[in-house]
Amino acid sequence: MSAVGIYKAIESMASPALPIVQEQLGATRAEIAWVITGVLLTGPIVTPLVGRLGDIYNKRTVLLSVLSIVGTGTLVSAVSVSMPMLIAGQLMQGVGLSTVPLAVGIMRETQSEQRLKFGNGVMVGAIYACTALAMLVAGPIADRLHYNWLFWFPLIVLAVMIFLCWVLIPSCPSAGGSARIDFVGAALFGGGLAAFLIALTYAPDWGWTSTKFLGLVGLALALLIVFVLAELRISDPLVDVRILGSRQVVAAAVLMVVAGLVINVFFVSVPMQVQQPTSTGYGLGATGTMTSFILVPGVLVGTAAPVVSWIERIAGTRLATACGPGIMIAGFLCAIQSAGNVGLTAASMLCAGLGSGIAIAQAMNLVVAAVPAERVGAFSGMNFVVKAIGSTSGVQVAASILSTDAAEADQAPSWAAFNAVFLFGLAFAVAALLVGLTASVQRKRTQQDSPQPQAEPAGHG
Repeated sequence: MSAVGIYKAIESMASPALPIVQEQLGATRAEIAWVITGVLLTGPIVTPLVGRLGDIYNKRTVLLSVLSIVGTGTLVSAVSVSMPMLIAGQLMQGVGLSTVPLAVGIMRETQSEQRLKFGNGVMVGAIYACTALAMLVAGPIADRLHYNWLFWFPLIVLAVMIFLCWVLIPSCPSAGGSARIDFVGAALFGGGLAAFLIALTYAPDWGWTSTKFLGLVGLALALLIVFVLAELRISDPLVDVRILGSRQVVAAAVLMVVAGLVINVFFVSVPMQVQQPTSTGYGLGATGTMTSFILVPGVLVGTAAPVVSWIERIAGTRLATACGPGIMIAGFLCAIQSAGNVGLTAASMLCAGLGSGIAIAQAMNLVVAAVPAERVGAFSGMNFVVKAIGSTSGVQVAASILSTDAAEADQAPSWAAFNAVFLFGLAFAVAALLVGLTASVQRKRTQQDSPQPQAEPAGHG
């Protein structure tokens, strides 16, 4: 869990200091965007493959390998003297997202199912706590030291974590089954996901109806359709798409997408709202420090995510699954009424953080309950892949609505534009609530339960 938390801290360290990094390296806006995009891109692409490797091989060995790659990327970023070098380091750091399925798999091997569910909540809490800590310390580091120290400090902590993992984590061998790796499926899935994420990244610049955007989305859909068809035809797929028919797995995926989308909608809209002058009628004229006091508690409250295990024991799976979306809905209702009101703005951020944290923890619990032991790692990783898609979508759509509403770059968006962003997120939260109310406990399937494939094409390593 600590390894996952440290990765999320590293992922968040650069965000508050992007303007400083841009100035020190003389980077363009397109180049500096890749400091964040690089991490977001590689993580979702490699995570399903690493999750599968953890299902096949010793999870401890795979985790140490992943942390070593992240450490190498952090070192490259720390010694970088150019944008290409910094971006290369960020791309390597993105591999750290795959610590999530490995951590879940290791807990699965060493803990009971009930303790594992609580552990999932603790992991989500660690993610939110480390993200908040990174947001607090990144600014002072960037203000007083060279941007390289944004990576030196995490590298030191990461080195200690690698040593502790080496000493404390027991051997976690394979749960059994075939050791085949679906490299063709990995290529199809990675290619489709990369095309979609790149399309989302550049959509605000290209336009949401541009040929480039629609072409990349079309390519992504085509690759993902071929991926699904290929996975149905082999006996050891990268992702057993047959399990996607489970209502629990579908509910988990929806929760993750919406949780990622909602928290990032608030991360984009709330700072812009509160820092507008009071003359706009909705702004608070907030400084950067006041903005942090509004944002950081909304992140820290996500540490309460373990409470979802207690809710599930008391109220059942359906209500526990609907709890997160319900709290997020309350956050959007506060946001819609928050013009010029610091209390409602802070309340909306708190609801967004708590609701998304609970939703993520419950999504992980649903996967543990529904997926065979030999597939827990892969599907836990897939959960965070779809969360990354939701996060990227939330950032780009919210930024696009708010930026296109203003005729000039320095013109404040209208309150109607902010409400459009909040209503966009609210629609997804309501959809997640409805899906959550359909979730129910179903018997786990094993590989023997799955229907046998009709044929197995050649070329799948």
